[in-house]
Amino acid sequence: MMGLGENLFKIWRIALMVMSVALLLYGVTSLVVTQIIFKLFCVNNSVKLQHGINLTKRSFISLLISILVMVAPSSVRITTDNTSISKGTFFKSNGNIKSTLKKRNIIFANHQIYTDWVFLWWLSSTSNLAGNIFIILKKSLESIPVFGYGMKNYKFIFLSRKWAQDEIALHNGLGSIDADSRGEGPLSNKKPIHSDPDGKLYWNTADVDKSQYHWPYSLILFPEGTNLSANTRQKSAAYAAKTDKVPFQNVLLPHITGLRTAIQLLKPSLEAVYDITIGYSGVKKEEYGELVYRLPNIFIKGKSPKLVDMHIRAFNVTDIPCDDEEEFTKWLYNVWQEKDDLMETYYKKGSFDLDPELDHSVMGKFEMSPLPFLFTSLFPAIFFSALFGVAYLLFIKR
Repeated sequence: MMGLGENLFKIWRIALMVMSVALLLYGVTSLVVTQIIFKLFCVNNSVKLQHGINLTKRSFISLLISILVMVAPSSVRITTDNTSISKGTFFKSNGNIKSTLKKRNIIFANHQIYTDWVFLWWLSSTSNLAGNIFIILKKSLESIPVFGYGMKNYKFIFLSRKWAQDEIALHNGLGSIDADSRGEGPLSNKKPIHSDPDGKLYWNTADVDKSQYHWPYSLILFPEGTNLSANTRQKSAAYAAKTDKVPFQNVLLPHITGLRTAIQLLKPSLEAVYDITIGYSGVKKEEYGELVYRLPNIFIKGKSPKLVDMHIRAFNVTDIPCDDEEEFTKWLYNVWQEKDDLMETYYKKGSFDLDPELDHSVMGKFEMSPLPFLFTSLFPAIFFSALFGVAYLLFIKR
């Protein structure tokens, strides 16, 4: 009987995986078709087009989270540093975690598993910023069929790890985000004030009319550049030796260029920089989260972290020495040392073991309403039904 039960469970998990993959492929395809529809009908209205693209962004994370909830549900425990984040910034509303994060922010975190960014995107969704997310990705991902096209429409920034090219991509991508947020970018029908021979675009950074529509943003990045593994730990140790640093025990040594450049370029509009330390239950100190929660384990075995811990603190932009490379390097190294200490405590105690008098805590389910995706998934059906109706009236009915 036990063998029969195990076999039925395996069959159910495989069926669930197949349904999940089918839903993901259908969902992404429908979202890309929806993007194309918006591009067709809003070709002369950049603001409406951007609203449409942002709607598909919300729908995409809604789709991903709905799938993860279906195959491997998790809960989230958020702790916030009371000295930098007001108590009550995160709260429960109708059973769901909500927040009031700053509307123009950078979020950076340690990188453990491939789906880290999904949890951070979910975090932004608690402040209604799911449609205003920007992510820095490997350029190779740009070539993935359908997915790559959709991500380019999201204005995600793709880097090749060749600084001569990446510097221009970062400068223009982040510069446009900052300019749009201040009403001085292309979404306000403004043009760059000048460009240099390398192709870098420069936007007006002077004071602007506060009555103009300002676009919010939340930029997610991982200064470590990759997730923690046996291979990347060795590379990090080699990088530490090269830069005369001591390697950490529980996190990789961060690279300064991406985060520093992002803060410098977004500085005219940037309201807060959020430092997040992520811990996953079920991962021991001597283990690697990427192996424990590999995608096959998640989808086939339903193995997921029962509890995801996020400790969040905020930095005022003026307190970050981003204009001095040496000082910024020291600052970021100290941030990562504190992150390493937090992870050491997490592995020993199963939590960050923070003082409740100094840190606020809220716990809830990792979930998001599927309505954004369900809504946008109707666009292709309506569009193609209308095309069929027109074709029928014009050609078939004759």
